[in-house]
Amino acid sequence: MLSYFLIILVGMVAGILGAIIGVGGAVVMLPATQFLLNLSTVDSIGTTLFAVMFTALSGAWGHYRQGNVNVSWGLRVGLGGLLGVVLGSYLFKEYLSTQEHVLTLMLAVLFAFLTIRMAKDTWQDIRNHDRIQTQVIPKAPLWTMPIVGLVVGCLTGILGMGGGFLIVPAMMWLYGAPHYLAVGTTLMSIFPITAVGAFTKLSQGFVVLPIALLLGLGTLVGVQLGVPVTRFIKPAVFKGIFTLLFIMLTISYLASSLA
Repeated sequence: MLSYFLIILVGMVAGILGAIIGVGGAVVMLPATQFLLNLSTVDSIGTTLFAVMFTALSGAWGHYRQGNVNVSWGLRVGLGGLLGVVLGSYLFKEYLSTQEHVLTLMLAVLFAFLTIRMAKDTWQDIRNHDRIQTQVIPKAPLWTMPIVGLVVGCLTGILGMGGGFLIVPAMMWLYGAPHYLAVGTTLMSIFPITAVGAFTKLSQGFVVLPIALLLGLGTLVGVQLGVPVTRFIKPAVFKGIFTLLFIMLTISYLASSLA
């Protein structure tokens, strides 16, 4: 019973995080399924991706109701991502599913990147005094959006991450979206990517379905708690906490890959 509660709680935390900063919650669920639930790296990736599908669906719907989604942008990124996730899932199945130390090292590199990105975002928020942008100021042509989706989808198929940690900054830095619009649109775009990836992983035998469903249940609750505050939250403290978490996860994955 305690383990069931723990799994749902992990999902809730992931859902709240996903709603606020626009990620699918894999950055919470992936290490939790490995280090708390003792799943293998391969099963953690598949199980997490299946749960992220629920985060993306619930978060996208919640943000759509709040007016935080650009549907056209979401479709552009999502369509590119569908091709990417099929390619990434093939590479995962054929070349990486038996190379656990390689996957662990890739996760260490990924969390190192997340640490740097989150730290930079935190510092930028502090310098800007957490001002909340409200206007869209595009800096790159919209035809590049499917390319962003392709890259993210491939990464999703390999590492089980929804890719929000890449799409959100792309939406903000390349296409000038304010934070709340970047978050909502990202969650919409990653739903089809994660759905295809999730059922592909399930068919390949890399999903522990009971855990995935409990995580998904938790994310459904967490997302709805996080969505209403997205337009108003000052994210610097929140991002700072996750910067410290990502530092610890980078060290943990690096140590595991070298063991």
